[in-house]
Amino acid sequence: MRLIPLALGFALLLAPLAGITAPAGFQAQLEHADAIRSADPVAFARALDALDARLDEADTGQRQHLQLLHAYQKAFQGDFESAVTLARRLYAEAQDPEVKLRSSLLIANSAAATRSFALGLSHLEQALAATGAADADPRLREQALAVATILYNQFNKFELSRQYADQLIATTAEPRTRCVARQQRLTALRGLGTWPSDPREVDEALAGCEAIGEQVFVSFIRIEMARHLADIGRPDAAEALLSEHLDEAEAAGYARLVSEFRSLLAGYRLEEGDLGNARTLAREALEIDADSSASLPKVEALEVLYRVAQRQGDLPAALDYYRQYAQADKAYLDDVMVRELAFQQSRNEVQQKDQAIALLSKQNQVLKLEQEVARKSAQNTRLIVLLLAVVLAAIAYWAYKIKRMQTRFRILSQTDGLTGIFNRRHFRSEAEALLKECEASGRNAALVLLDLDNFKHINDQHGHAAGDWVLKQVADACHAACREGDLCGRLGGEEFGILSCGADGEAADRIANRCRELLAAIDTGLIHHHHPITASFGCTTTVVSGHAFEMLFAHADEAMYLAKNSGRDQVRAHVVRAEGDPATRAVPV
Repeated sequence: MRLIPLALGFALLLAPLAGITAPAGFQAQLEHADAIRSADPVAFARALDALDARLDEADTGQRQHLQLLHAYQKAFQGDFESAVTLARRLYAEAQDPEVKLRSSLLIANSAAATRSFALGLSHLEQALAATGAADADPRLREQALAVATILYNQFNKFELSRQYADQLIATTAEPRTRCVARQQRLTALRGLGTWPSDPREVDEALAGCEAIGEQVFVSFIRIEMARHLADIGRPDAAEALLSEHLDEAEAAGYARLVSEFRSLLAGYRLEEGDLGNARTLAREALEIDADSSASLPKVEALEVLYRVAQRQGDLPAALDYYRQYAQADKAYLDDVMVRELAFQQSRNEVQQKDQAIALLSKQNQVLKLEQEVARKSAQNTRLIVLLLAVVLAAIAYWAYKIKRMQTRFRILSQTDGLTGIFNRRHFRSEAEALLKECEASGRNAALVLLDLDNFKHINDQHGHAAGDWVLKQVADACHAACREGDLCGRLGGEEFGILSCGADGEAADRIANRCRELLAAIDTGLIHHHHPITASFGCTTTVVSGHAFEMLFAHADEAMYLAKNSGRDQVRAHVVRAEGDPATRAVPV
């Protein structure tokens, strides 16, 4: 899977608002601020301060325009939560259609950074629909296309992004819009593995952005060039390109850009054997991207630090960095998966709406045909029946699809997400049903509970990733110790249970001790843990505790905790005294 960074969340490339009647001085300053918002962030901030000082001169339309510019500023600074909040409020309150559209596009382009992927896609679809009409303003249509090509690159939908970029390049003459369209086209082409064979396309994209001072987009083009050079086996050329233009990227003032520049440089310096500079650049990239939990620069920087420590023989540091790298990489992959799910959900919603419209249209046709049945021949009647059959087939098809989806969700709700065995709720439900069957057929049953010994030490010393690995191995061991037809489930954090129908006390003892052997055989050296995995086991049978799950569980749990309090790593069984006294005690097996 190819992963790319979030693309230019702050720079929406929307043309300034037009057609607002206002005092010349304030309106001119407002339009000037709109024009420089991504090209000169410092001057843009000063312009906003000056406009805020003159807010009493503004009418309602100008105030909303200024609010939109403040939302852009928040996005540029990386505060996407505030940017989306401002834009959503403006979208709800604005009366001017152009203000609403620009607000919607800002939400679409910034929502991905807040992980509100479905929200962003929804606003993008609305904007594309609103500007797709034949009488729509061409300038607004270009704005929607610009955001579409950016957003679909963020979702790794490179073919869609390339198509929108090509449309934009073919229709727009506005320099800044052409700049972003060319930059996003290059990103999409690299994602598709079809980098331009003619270097003039890349040179023209660079020249077009440089000519209007859009240094952020120039730097992102150079990042794509560097990644392409590394892809074709020329990391030295990639390192030289980024080193030459690092100062220009830093001058652009966009933290996300600088972080990616430095993390890439760190990786290329590492390939050259320059461990000191690689480590320094990677740490600087992490400092810049400290607030992010799932960004590609953070993942790349942590990988460099892990590899540098490994090469220098600093194994504790290498393990620590590798743990951080694994966590960041997992978070990034989860983020990519969430985007994919949001994209598919958005597509499914669009398809469902289209299908609903189509279904209503067919139903209307059926009604019209039914009105003509009395006046037309049998041939027309057969046509109506055929149309009804098509509708029913469509409904049956979607009912089947929904049923399959419900089945999938049911399976997910019954299993533990980490280990894949039954979760506590489903284990209890199945256990109660199995106990009723055993009672009805006159068979005994045994319940074995186990709780891992000193599991907290593993999490504390080796991290939760190591703890998760251990839980998966324990689940495999429990499953392997089961007989055919036995139930196995994870009942809590490190607590597991096995219910065996037809088992007596000796069978329960065999299952528990078989599980102990399998736990002891787990190779903990893989997580650098030098102690065997042990557990405390508690057993009981229906002969002692009856066929009620609650009583079985309580007695097995009592025996398990006696095993834990008696020194751990042992099996205890719950029995009734010989005199028939209902009081119980737990004895070692």
